[in-house]
Amino acid sequence: MEIEYIRQFALLARDCHFQSAADELFISQSALSKHIAALEKELGQKLFHRTTRQVELTDFGRAFLPYAEKIIGVINDCETNLIAPCQKAGPSLHVGVSPFVSVSRLMEGKMACLGTVPSIETMVFTETSSEQLRKGLKSGRFQLVIDGIGPMWEDAAFAAVPYMQDHLCALINRSHPLAQKETVSLHELKSLPYIHLFTETDASPFLSEPVLIADTVPQALRAAAEGRGFTVLPYARVKKHLPENVIALRLVPSPDLHFSAYYLRHVQRGEALNALLRYLLKSE
Repeated sequence: MEIEYIRQFALLARDCHFQSAADELFISQSALSKHIAALEKELGQKLFHRTTRQVELTDFGRAFLPYAEKIIGVINDCETNLIAPCQKAGPSLHVGVSPFVSVSRLMEGKMACLGTVPSIETMVFTETSSEQLRKGLKSGRFQLVIDGIGPMWEDAAFAAVPYMQDHLCALINRSHPLAQKETVSLHELKSLPYIHLFTETDASPFLSEPVLIADTVPQALRAAAEGRGFTVLPYARVKKHLPENVIALRLVPSPDLHFSAYYLRHVQRGEALNALLRYLLKSE
């Protein structure tokens, strides 16, 4: 199987939105559709249900996704730990990201860096928990990690540059009376069932026991679209992927969310990583 098609499948499975995935990959939507169709043909199974209004994983697609992620992880580890040490520093960059982070700035940075690093072709994203991001950065699996600011990153081994600020929003079905508002408080949401996006902790930071534990952002959004409750996520992470019948209301009061780009302080950095870090600092 074509590894790049598997990587594209995994990225598309994150939000189930062809145009947004194509934009992140910097390919056309028709090209992405052809690549997914080719992968489906080789597998002999459909990976997505596609209609004019919605895209969602098939049962086979959901079952295949963990295998795809394992394949990508093995390839990434092989490139990082076996191939890269035998070569000069290459243009590829392996980036770990929190599920709550938008990668739009990274993709903008990649395009900006093409002027100074013309050979940079591959930026591989792996979405995982903060603990796995920390371990992956220390082990060399990732050269760069995007995560929220927190105690686990207060380690002399890590350096960081600011990545972006964001704010929390409540995502709710448009038919709900609260959807007429521009902002909403946790007090107003208290009586509604809460859809919790699973992270490395099961503790809910909100007011009610979750009615549903969602494994992915698209699953949480689909549950909100079905009117099963509300979920709370950073706005930049979901603004391009909102189902038609879901609205994002700014949560108030809510502190600004700060995300940083972390890298190992005392490890020699490649040309691609240095160029991207310079972009993030310059465009802050």
